[in-house]
Amino acid sequence: MAKLPLSKKVLYGIGQLGVTIPSFFLSTYIFVFYSPLNGEKILSASLVGTAVFLGTLVQALANPFIGSWSDKLNFKIGRRRFFIITGTIPLALFFALVWLPPFEGFIMAVLLFFYLISFNFLFAYVVLPYLALIPEISTESDDRVVLTTISAYFSITGIILASILPTILLMFKFSLSSVGIILASIALISYLIVFFSIKENPEIKNIPKEYSILKAFLQTFKNKTFNRYILAYLFFQFGFYFFLSSLGYFVENIVMPGNPNFETYIGLFTLMAVIFTIIFSPLLVRYTKKKGEKKAFILFTFILGLVMMLTSLLGLTKIINNFVQMALLMVFAGLGLTSYFILPNAILSEIIDEDELITGYRREGMYFGVQGFLERIPSGLSGFVLGIWISYLYYPTLNDLYIRLLGVIGGVSVLITALLFIFVPLKQDIKKRNLVK
Repeated sequence: MAKLPLSKKVLYGIGQLGVTIPSFFLSTYIFVFYSPLNGEKILSASLVGTAVFLGTLVQALANPFIGSWSDKLNFKIGRRRFFIITGTIPLALFFALVWLPPFEGFIMAVLLFFYLISFNFLFAYVVLPYLALIPEISTESDDRVVLTTISAYFSITGIILASILPTILLMFKFSLSSVGIILASIALISYLIVFFSIKENPEIKNIPKEYSILKAFLQTFKNKTFNRYILAYLFFQFGFYFFLSSLGYFVENIVMPGNPNFETYIGLFTLMAVIFTIIFSPLLVRYTKKKGEKKAFILFTFILGLVMMLTSLLGLTKIINNFVQMALLMVFAGLGLTSYFILPNAILSEIIDEDELITGYRREGMYFGVQGFLERIPSGLSGFVLGIWISYLYYPTLNDLYIRLLGVIGGVSVLITALLFIFVPLKQDIKKRNLVK
């Protein structure tokens, strides 16, 4: 199979806007939107955290079914593209509704649960088939790293939009509700671009139609490389989303204490991190080509975990002010974040190639489905733990130590990922080497 043209890589990558914008904006702002530390609350932090957890749990449970379904179905428009076109509009709609709370109290809690459960199911319905296109439209390790690097640039662009639009619009007295609607529209357009520009590979014929969902699910765990990879990655998901969800509280209490406009700085700090992710990404690509995906992921993930832990020390020294200290930490966070945006999908694609040699089947959908199933549990759990932490540890004491420890919790989890990844027996370019033989 010929390498994917650069134009197609770019058009595919645009879809990452629809992946990162909703998930990043929701994780960053939902707690300070519904339950700020100071000011009027719509719901308690524990209720918000529970709703986030249940929503992601539904997404987790849906992923293997959607993955298996997308592996087996055969439509003229494509087995993956079918999901993208039928799920994109309702996905954008429910994301917008999250930011339009018509009530407070019990009724709003019920509505938020419904909105987040619907959004998360549709997110799996659209995003998993979109990601499963990666090993279909690119077959070589270097080509995939280029594809996932371009996709990472669009992921970063999505985070920039989810960071800078709130910052700018809030300055002009727009509401977070308005920002949510605008971002939902951008996500909708990005998926439509993918649908109308990317065609699936007609040469993929080894589809395991006789596999039941349960058999296909269990078969995935017979791959030793995948088992070790996913165990490490689960710790990353918890640490990353715990840190991201707690960032608003950290900015409100530690970085900008007493500043009524702290919400505008949340987006500014995340913007700094993602800009430097772009700047440092060529360094990661160069290091990956020289040392391999495994060593690159370990090194850059370790850097990210260390930066997260260092946030606990912010403001303890007065040599430079809190804003500058946080900005410097975000620069180094950008260096570590390159591993998160570029490498996981490329690594999983290599594991899928290995599985094809073992089983004789192409099962991209199920592998991405199992990963989606498992990774959503710790990412959802991170919101639940954060809600409990704030409601039952911080509020009774109002001790800022509990806010500082948020970075430590996220950082330790990410460092565990770097340690566990040492034991992942990753085989690169396995499909290319087999074709040469």
